[in-house]
Amino acid sequence: MNAREEWLALRKKGVGGSDAAAALGQSPYTTALELYYDKIGEQVPRDIDADGLERTDFGRALEGVVASRYAHVYSVHLRRRNQIIRHARYPFMLASVDRTIDGMKAGLEIKTVDQFAYKLSGLWGEPESDEVPPHYLLQCAHYMACLDYAVWYLAALVGGHRMVRYVIERDRELEQMLIDGECLFWTHVETREPPPLDYEHPHAIGLLRRLYTGTNGGTINLPEDVYHWHRVRMDAEEHVKSYQAASDAARAHILHAMGEAAIGRLPNGGAYKRKTVHRPAYHVEDCDYTTLTYSRPKADTQEKDA
Repeated sequence: MNAREEWLALRKKGVGGSDAAAALGQSPYTTALELYYDKIGEQVPRDIDADGLERTDFGRALEGVVASRYAHVYSVHLRRRNQIIRHARYPFMLASVDRTIDGMKAGLEIKTVDQFAYKLSGLWGEPESDEVPPHYLLQCAHYMACLDYAVWYLAALVGGHRMVRYVIERDRELEQMLIDGECLFWTHVETREPPPLDYEHPHAIGLLRRLYTGTNGGTINLPEDVYHWHRVRMDAEEHVKSYQAASDAARAHILHAMGEAAIGRLPNGGAYKRKTVHRPAYHVEDCDYTTLTYSRPKADTQEKDA
């Protein structure tokens, strides 16, 4: 077993900083149930995401570059802690941090961020603020709790060419919520009782498909509450069809009004644009088609693209 394999094996013995959000049901990427199976050694097969793996590899490769840049810009000396640190009171809380800052009770977390996600997600605030995506906030809070540090800095390399810094100060109320949530999650691990599945999580259906990959050929009678969810699903799908029909009708009105024009301006300053796109043949026949997009007026950020 190499050093990284040993590190990964040790991480299974507790909740790490990158696990914190999932343990509390706040991760956009992993459910608490997925994390539970990972911790008890019963990993659920995952769909291979080649792009995601490559992003992770690049992020790991660029960590040292960003750290060097950060040290230069902010005139600090960074230290790499080649160990996993345990919380003094809750030993299942583990911390494998990117860097600590010499002479300060402070640490540094390094992230690489796609520039479009940075601008459009609405999760990143102004640099030097503490407005970062919730799962990153919980990760930094976890590290401050484990190391008993007062502040954690987050350096984000945006688009591969710009570094921005965020400053996250220790919040005792948030920290207690984090500890309570992680304690509850770890109780599930110790008792081998799975946490409930968050059915509204974007990965819930994918997880269930991976958990139940086939059928046993049997038939069961579903409980009454499942009939309720059947009705919810049917009603929701009817609403989706209704809204889609209304959207299509509105689109038709706009296209009819524009005729062959390339741009149609609205009274509010917004505009619709039509352009012809050529799609080369591959699995389908060679064809041309016309797109319709809406550009918002600068003063109005509430309207959505057509």
